[in-house]
Amino acid sequence: MATKFSAFTPVTPSPTTEIVGLDGALNVKFQVEDIDINNLASTLAIAKGGTGQTTQSLALDAITDASNQVANDVLYIDPTGVAAFKNPSKLPNVPVRAVLYAEFQPGAGNVNYFNFTNGSNLNVPFNTDLTNFSTDSTVGGYTFTWNGAAGSAGNTTFNIPFTGRYRVTVNMHFFDQANGIIVEGFIKNISTGVEFGLIDDVGNAASGAKTDINYSATGTFSGSSNDQIEFRLLFIGGSGSPSPYPSTDNNIITNILVEFIN
Repeated sequence: MATKFSAFTPVTPSPTTEIVGLDGALNVKFQVEDIDINNLASTLAIAKGGTGQTTQSLALDAITDASNQVANDVLYIDPTGVAAFKNPSKLPNVPVRAVLYAEFQPGAGNVNYFNFTNGSNLNVPFNTDLTNFSTDSTVGGYTFTWNGAAGSAGNTTFNIPFTGRYRVTVNMHFFDQANGIIVEGFIKNISTGVEFGLIDDVGNAASGAKTDINYSATGTFSGSSNDQIEFRLLFIGGSGSPSPYPSTDNNIITNILVEFIN
């Protein structure tokens, strides 16, 4: 007489536990320890403790939900022991960096260069941003906008990515200086109308005419995220009231460097 299943004594399976059953049409008996992962078909879902995948790289993507994460973020364990993805710039004691470096390059036949009319307060049309990045993958870098126009029709602005203070360094390299000429250069926050002075050179060539001068200055300005910024330059007075022209002598090109610092 067959024994009812309800009459069997329940046990916790161990390597010595024997199981009987059918393998096709054959009666079989095997021990629990004879079954390993290679005897199982398909994959084990994440909800069941698996990955649902068949390769290491796909398994890693699955358990980290990689397709729904932000590029360049890293896996971070916070002080409470909880795992999360964060941008490296948001980790404790890691400052956010945002850098813009642009040049005012002449182009073929100096098509981008022009005389800065004496007495006129003019936008400096930097036309090439060689470096533009942010360590914050969510916010991104600066929005650099050169209108692409040649000569005095050129115009350049940039929108800052973060609210805070920025350090700016400029080199203004120009021909046609004259005795007593006054040079002023400043950052203007177009969004707020606030100006931040950088170059204030009164009568630089008073001791004698100097036809090629590079004005270099460093300062700071503040603004809010997405504020539109420009750099403006003014030459005024001097013997004969000359209108200076950009220079590239000794490969010193008019440029600007902007860095987020707080």
